[in-house]
Amino acid sequence: GLASLIIASVPLWVVLFRTVTGDRVSVGTLASVGAGFAGVAILVLPGDRPEGVTIGGLLLLVLASASWAFGSFTSTKLEMPKDPFVSTALQSLAGGIFLLIGGAIRGEFSGLDVGEFSTASMLAWGYLVVFGSLAAFTAYVWLLQHAPISKVATYAYVNPVIALVLGWLILSEEITITMLVGAVVIVASVAGTVRRESRKQSAPADEGVEPAPAMAGADP
Repeated sequence: GLASLIIASVPLWVVLFRTVTGDRVSVGTLASVGAGFAGVAILVLPGDRPEGVTIGGLLLLVLASASWAFGSFTSTKLEMPKDPFVSTALQSLAGGIFLLIGGAIRGEFSGLDVGEFSTASMLAWGYLVVFGSLAAFTAYVWLLQHAPISKVATYAYVNPVIALVLGWLILSEEITITMLVGAVVIVASVAGTVRRESRKQSAPADEGVEPAPAMAGADP
């Protein structure tokens, strides 16, 4: 649940990268982005974090969000594969290679024992491969190419709420006051940012409004 809230900041990072590279961003959007990052700060700064959550892990999540947003932002300026399956395959392959290298550097293979793999963990892994990657991520890439970004980006403020509820309901995850405050601030900020940018993108060109670049890849 906490991880999903921090990852929800991806659309905010996209707007930040747009601003840094000279795109015109409205004052209202910048205000929403600022509020969203304040919500992230609430979650990261010392407070009543759930037990076992480290500052290093939270900062790594913030870095991951910024990294995903940078890749998404850059992809809008590069020639990408038109086939969503090819795009998904290339991204998954690259991610898998880097994770294997990282695992090897950390020495994770030295204690690897396939016989110790539990049935539950293998089923979970299979679920993520089939539904999380092959189905969901491919559908997401396809939607970015065929649906209005205003609709695609709505997942960014729906996912955290679902993750919080499921984490509490199924895994008995602790939901603290700090998490609730951060959740409200971030979700409201992302919703406001996406709504403003969607309006700007759909504004008629003859009204003199320059459409903003799509907030592609506002994931997770």
